[in-house]
Amino acid sequence: MMKSLVLLPMFFLLSACNISKEVPETAIPRVNTLFSENTFLPQPTIEESDIFLLSEQEQQKFMTHFNREVKQGIRADKAVFNYLEQRLDKFTYDGETLTAQESLTRDEGNCISLAILTQAYANLAQVETTFREVGTIPVFRKDNNTILISNHFRTKLLAPKLATSPNEIEIIRAGTVVDYFPAQDSFFIDTASYHDLVAKYYANKSVDALLDEQLDKSYSLLTKALHYTPYDPELINIAAVLHRRSGQQAQALQIFGYAKTHQLTSQNLLANYLSLAKTQTDHVLIEYLEASLDSSAKTPFDKIQLAQRSAKKGKFNKAIRELKDVIIEAPYIPDPYFELARIYYAKGEIEMTERLLALAVEKSSDPEKRALFQAKRDAIPNNK
Repeated sequence: MMKSLVLLPMFFLLSACNISKEVPETAIPRVNTLFSENTFLPQPTIEESDIFLLSEQEQQKFMTHFNREVKQGIRADKAVFNYLEQRLDKFTYDGETLTAQESLTRDEGNCISLAILTQAYANLAQVETTFREVGTIPVFRKDNNTILISNHFRTKLLAPKLATSPNEIEIIRAGTVVDYFPAQDSFFIDTASYHDLVAKYYANKSVDALLDEQLDKSYSLLTKALHYTPYDPELINIAAVLHRRSGQQAQALQIFGYAKTHQLTSQNLLANYLSLAKTQTDHVLIEYLEASLDSSAKTPFDKIQLAQRSAKKGKFNKAIRELKDVIIEAPYIPDPYFELARIYYAKGEIEMTERLLALAVEKSSDPEKRALFQAKRDAIPNNK
């Protein structure tokens, strides 16, 4: 997963999976030109090839399995998947981003770790891959006034290309999807590339270092990530947050301004920019950013945040309408029911609150979320 950071009351920061849009390299300058290089001391970072490197013993073990299955007529992509499935039988989901070999050694990792491990085996088998980013509405985890949110990364192992005549086009490539943490309450965000995957590894590591106050290390990893996806709004967001954390507020404002000028923005970036703008009492900019946050809400998660902002301002009817719109768009997601329950509870409508919390529990595929929603439901006075 790609970690998204939201530093409160100051700012959001995303590192675990928004996908960058392709921008011609000659179109605009890179954000690195705005970095305060004298503030940070570059640190050594892991090389790209080492992220996917497996031990000689593991490589031989995999290739023996792969060659045997292919000889038996099993399609190459399925042979890779079969090995992953049996190899990760005891794999434990964990929030940390690991290299391929680290994931095997520790039998754990997050979705970026699994995508990296899958890619490592695909490299050995010469199987092509594609990726998708899938968003989930998360339960926020706070860390030193920072909220971490994560999107989900899903790999597709592509089947060998079919032999087609010159006049035939293969519209949809067959393949096998690798997703060990499927969730019902998820939604498609965008397609992704190998470069996106590598960038997410470095970005997640940069966020981890930032949270640990290792600013030089965070800067070095972020610079590495930007080499692969230089115009990713989430990486630009991390850059601004990093500069602010290091006391370079003016530089952070310039980086945010760069994103605004070149339209390289995201909800996280706009939220952090707004937080910083409020400390400058720039009312024109504040109004612009608030309007931009509202108008750029695209995913169900964005729209839930929009409703949360409305509720925070006391505009409960507006928030209710916004949340009901999310339910119409994505009725399987539990969070809008939970947010509606909070509003109705504040209004003293206990029966409606209980009904909505019951729906949130019913629709949640995440055990932690389900437990949280059930605890809130059990705490309603009428239920005691």
